[in-house]
Amino acid sequence: MRVEVQSALIGAFVTVAVMTGMLLRLRRRRSDLLFAVFCVTLVAWFLAFFLRGTFGDDPWLRVELAIAALVPAAMVRLFVDLLPWTARPTLRNVAYPTSVLFALAALSPIGDLEIVQASVGVYVGVIVLASARRMIAAGDLGQGTVEHARRRYLAFAAVVVTLMAILGELPPIRGSFTAISHLTVMLYVFFLSQVILRDRLLDLNEFVGRMAVLAILAVLFAGISALLISLGNNASSRLFNAVVGVIILLTLYDPLKDRLETKVVELFFRERYRFIQVLEDLRRRMQHGVLDPAKMSQIVSDTLYDSRRATHVAVYLLEPMGNSFRVHAYRGPEPSSRVDARELPELWHAIQQNRAPILAEQLAGGKEQAPDAATKRDLIDAMRAVSADMLFPFVSGESVLGFLALRDDRSVEPYSTAEIAGLMKIAETAATVIWNSKLAERLRERERLAAIGSMAAGLAHEIRNPLGAIKGAAEYLDPSAYQKQEQGELLQVIIDETNRLNSVVSQFLDYARPFRANLQATDVNELLKKTAKLLEAQKGEQSGGLILDLDDRLPTITADSEQIKQVLINLIINGREASQGSGKDVTVATRYLPERGLIEVRIKDQGVGIPPEDLEKIFIPFFTTKPQGTGLGLAVCQRIVMNHNGIIYPESKVGAGTEFVIQLPVQPKELISTTGSFSRPRAGSKVSPSVDLPAPPPAPKSEG
Repeated sequence: MRVEVQSALIGAFVTVAVMTGMLLRLRRRRSDLLFAVFCVTLVAWFLAFFLRGTFGDDPWLRVELAIAALVPAAMVRLFVDLLPWTARPTLRNVAYPTSVLFALAALSPIGDLEIVQASVGVYVGVIVLASARRMIAAGDLGQGTVEHARRRYLAFAAVVVTLMAILGELPPIRGSFTAISHLTVMLYVFFLSQVILRDRLLDLNEFVGRMAVLAILAVLFAGISALLISLGNNASSRLFNAVVGVIILLTLYDPLKDRLETKVVELFFRERYRFIQVLEDLRRRMQHGVLDPAKMSQIVSDTLYDSRRATHVAVYLLEPMGNSFRVHAYRGPEPSSRVDARELPELWHAIQQNRAPILAEQLAGGKEQAPDAATKRDLIDAMRAVSADMLFPFVSGESVLGFLALRDDRSVEPYSTAEIAGLMKIAETAATVIWNSKLAERLRERERLAAIGSMAAGLAHEIRNPLGAIKGAAEYLDPSAYQKQEQGELLQVIIDETNRLNSVVSQFLDYARPFRANLQATDVNELLKKTAKLLEAQKGEQSGGLILDLDDRLPTITADSEQIKQVLINLIINGREASQGSGKDVTVATRYLPERGLIEVRIKDQGVGIPPEDLEKIFIPFFTTKPQGTGLGLAVCQRIVMNHNGIIYPESKVGAGTEFVIQLPVQPKELISTTGSFSRPRAGSKVSPSVDLPAPPPAPKSEG
């Protein structure tokens, strides 16, 4: 059997193998199906060539020419779907019917004429050249961009492969040259499959590396197969040896492929190899011994920046209230401190909705006339605000816990596909670290609550009864009856301090007690008016006023009015204390959010604000910045609001005051039990102040 005939048969097998590997992934995407159609056309062309070489030209030469005429139509359709370029309508409209006409002409008796055979070859070359020229000249990508350069060599390769296939049909150079042309077609099919699988045009260096690995494996496996088959003395033994060879090849393929890829990168792409090693070392450090997200953020930013492969690195983590991401560590120029739905809405929504890596080069590769072109430009601008050309979310289940922003402004193509895969593993490990830290914090919180419960039960019996006796005795002595002012003041100190200690014990009991609620229709506006009258009587000389800005459209909600009142009183008093001495007012505003079925209460003071390092701690039990505070007031408020299936979060800026935002559902019917009390809120029932957040996921499995 001649070498070109054998190469055609091998080409058919290889193309079927590549196509099958693509279809077995079951992604059901349009580009996958179009690639399969293109592969089927090439397989038919390879088989027609094989049959022609085996049984003669008649009628297989005409069949081969007819199938060759259909190849440009399949290629143009695949490229139009695969790449963000707009083919000329004339090119698309002409390619399909013209291919059919040439195919019918080749199958007819006139297909034996040399002029018809030459016309088919010229037609195939012209269509491929025209589509390649259109790909390169398309105005949707700027000259000199990475995607434009990649598209150029993809189009150039298509032209080279087509011309070699056409030249391989010329009688003077048929033979070894034809076999080489078949090999180039096989390589191009493999290259296209990799482009489709990775959703990113491979750079030339990466493609050459992959081809080198594939070539080494092919030579090695061919040698093993030939050796085993040659050891057989008859057909049965050769068949048995062939089966053994296949088993050996399947066993060795994955470890050999991984090892060879590593060696090729190490030998020819040393900088890339070192960076991949840095990523692997970083991943191992994160997996062993790092449980603090802040420490993890610093390690990631320092390691990536010190690798000299990034000029901008920033790690953002989701704030406890879930309404924004805040930068926890960065190297290079300072990025934006927060990402939320107000300041950077495009980036916030892209992260929450996609939960996948965002690459600026892919966003810039779209059509300028596309409907989403303006949105993509806004997203690129938002990525610049966080110093990112690449953004890797920390995804755990359905939640995004943070993201890694990375940029290298020294190169238009800083990272290969393999390096991006390594960075994605870093993001996965970071998500595991953050989620494990949350689980550890929950465990510590349970232990803390158990301790509070035990202590509260003891306090109730051991302290409150003596306190009642002390207070009763002091009141019986009547401080106002003493002629000496000093003695009366001391008795009043006993009474005041007894009341304060009783209040501390009550807060312990409130926090440790299981949640109970007396549900009823509650008008929050009326509740605020009554609260304002109550607090007006307690207003100090240096305290400012209380301004109410109430929404008349506010509907009633189903809630425990006394508990909601407790939250409002606590927050208003805190606001007054923060503004104490300035005489500034505390503003309470209500709003109805009908599109989300929520009411919103905003309590704003004009105090000094809360430092950023304290914002994450204010709801932690026993954390306080007050000289005589217990650190339980805000913790109790959060617990009440969360058990009403709502959220509470602060918005604060040092020097500009603090605003606490409470959002409550109007009618949380699914949480009302038949006994008239709330059940515990289900995971994920909280509503974000900006977007609906997904449910907290189960803890991801650690790879260790």
